[in-house]
Amino acid sequence: MPLINKIPSELTRLIPSGLPAGEDHGDLLFACKTDLAPDGRIDESMLAVTRRHLVVATRSGGAWTLTHTLSLAAINGLTVEPLVGASALVAEVDGKSIRLLRYTHAVAQDMTDAVESLLHLIGPDGSTDHTEPVAEEPVPDWSSREAHLRTFGRLWTFCLPHWRKLVIAMVVTVAASAIDLLPPYLTMILVDQVLVDQSMYIWLPSIVALLAVSRIVHTGVTIISGRMLAVLGDRLAYDARSELLNVLQLLPLKYYDMQQTGGLMARIARDAKSIHYFWIDFAPQVVQQGLLVIGMTAVLFYLNWELALLVLIPIPAIIFASVHIKRYLMWFYGRSWDSWATFFERVNDALAGIRVVKIFAQEKRQSRDMQLENEKVFTAERNIHVRSRTVRPLLAFLVSVGGLLVLLYGGLLVQSNAMTVGMLVAFLLYLAMFYSPVQQLTGMADWIPEMMTAITRTFEVIDSPIEEYTPADIVDVPRFEGRLELQDVNFGYVAHQPVLKGINLHVEPGEMIGLVGHSGAGKSTLIKLMCRFYDVDGGRILIDGTDVRRMDLTQLRSQIGYVEQDPFLFAGSVADNIRFGNQEASREEIIEAAINANAHEFIVKLPDGYDTPVGERGGRLSGGERQRVAIARAILHDPRILILDEPTSALDLETEKKIQEALGRLMEGRTTLAIAHRLSTLRDADRLLVLKNGEPVELGTHEELLDRQGEYYRLVQLHTNVSSIVGVEG
Repeated sequence: MPLINKIPSELTRLIPSGLPAGEDHGDLLFACKTDLAPDGRIDESMLAVTRRHLVVATRSGGAWTLTHTLSLAAINGLTVEPLVGASALVAEVDGKSIRLLRYTHAVAQDMTDAVESLLHLIGPDGSTDHTEPVAEEPVPDWSSREAHLRTFGRLWTFCLPHWRKLVIAMVVTVAASAIDLLPPYLTMILVDQVLVDQSMYIWLPSIVALLAVSRIVHTGVTIISGRMLAVLGDRLAYDARSELLNVLQLLPLKYYDMQQTGGLMARIARDAKSIHYFWIDFAPQVVQQGLLVIGMTAVLFYLNWELALLVLIPIPAIIFASVHIKRYLMWFYGRSWDSWATFFERVNDALAGIRVVKIFAQEKRQSRDMQLENEKVFTAERNIHVRSRTVRPLLAFLVSVGGLLVLLYGGLLVQSNAMTVGMLVAFLLYLAMFYSPVQQLTGMADWIPEMMTAITRTFEVIDSPIEEYTPADIVDVPRFEGRLELQDVNFGYVAHQPVLKGINLHVEPGEMIGLVGHSGAGKSTLIKLMCRFYDVDGGRILIDGTDVRRMDLTQLRSQIGYVEQDPFLFAGSVADNIRFGNQEASREEIIEAAINANAHEFIVKLPDGYDTPVGERGGRLSGGERQRVAIARAILHDPRILILDEPTSALDLETEKKIQEALGRLMEGRTTLAIAHRLSTLRDADRLLVLKNGEPVELGTHEELLDRQGEYYRLVQLHTNVSSIVGVEG
């Protein structure tokens, strides 16, 4: 468990002030750092736990402040509240909810470990258990600056495969910076030696020619460097998007339960692009302008050390202002990215649900809601741009102070013949060249918060734990027989909040098991465990005697077919959707699967038959047509285990009959688990498992359970009364 067992030195004096007498930070059991402030700023918070107390501190402006000190005995419970792109830890104290801290998913695992350790200390009944948790590997202290350095380090890892191109581009950039130093020196020679002596005019064309050549070479070198960096930046942005897309396919389902599509789209479309800007605009400018500053400083001291010292007077003020501006703007950039993510989510929901919007005549309300999010984006962007445009002129003013001092003192030196006019002109030219990169470097204080926020969000997704496809103790099961066994299965989406409790079930190959229960009883959750969308918290799920956690994940899922109540179809053709689970299928096999699914008849009537686009999410097909395409997809997939999640609800009788026939063909010889709120559809199941509040309450055939007059009988009676369907009992 990667918890910290040592707190930062800044907190060693602060924490005791929030603890009762006799208890100090030496009693620390563990701690955990997060990457967000309570108000959503990108900053640090610390959760520290002693033997009897919980302390939360937050860093703001570089200083730590205590925000919460709670007695463990007073905490009645802990919950994790999902937010947009983040989560919050909430404590229940005396009937009140206290939000302790916020964190992104990049540190979610650490926080999960911390919460589990806290719950272990608090105990299920609120009593404190003083058993000390042990941190396996203490995590060293780190600060925002170190976090930023780690992000920069990650950026370099992206560049490593292209390091040769980067080195060449940087060498060319250095050459351009060196060429920049030549024109002022030539100008000094021109003013002091050529223009003051007519006999030297013969050198005028040569010096002007050298100036022209230097500009031409500088232009050519800059073009070469710019083109190389442009290609490199685009390639790195492509690599980042590719890794994002690959990781998104490998993330577990629980990650998507905490995210919204719009927010993820924002990260792919906007955040990954920041890596491009880093290598195109930021890194080259830092190198080039940084070298110019170093070169100019050396030249200025060479020409006149007294004037050079005057030049440096505003520099500390400029650096100090730039550092604080970066911290100040970081919060606004975090708000901006959150606003954009929420905006994308709102627009995505509105467009995906446009049919629902129109059927309820809610166009105006949806438009108003989207405009509200648009206004939030406008406000966030305005706050950034107004402040950054205010800061830049102030920095420019600080820069101009040095120039005014040089002009005043340099004029006095020329007047006293301590300095030539040409040398002063050259000094002023170098000075302009010196302050220009200084201004650009300080202006990049605006870029750093924006880029760091976006790049951190990109790496947050990339670093999220992916599903374990190949376990260390893997067991090869190339072909299932279809024997299922659930042994005392327990599971909860949130730690210590079980959804399934004590599930035991044995299913023989080819047997059909119906899952019955009220809404929220745990039927769909059990199906998700079978597919290993989630892993059990306790107990085991066995297929042919092998724990599913020891199977290759691809091998496991390739032998499970899943037909949903509202099947998802991709925006391709009918044929593409049918062959989705078997990319090697021939046209004849696709048609055969469609015939067996009772789908061929309606498919051939479509404008382009099997090549007809189905639209986004299959919107051009009816509900029954989508289900039959999904059944054809499952037939072609040829699974050994079949899962049906209410596949016949909300259909007309004729369509339901066709689907029932197709399902009958699909289930032949396959182990099947089926969910239905329509209990009549489960009469033909070999056995029924009845769930109530996540626990198994009955198991048997349809007739056996009716004779017992228990929970299943009650559900049947309720169903009969509500739907007035006669003949549920056969």
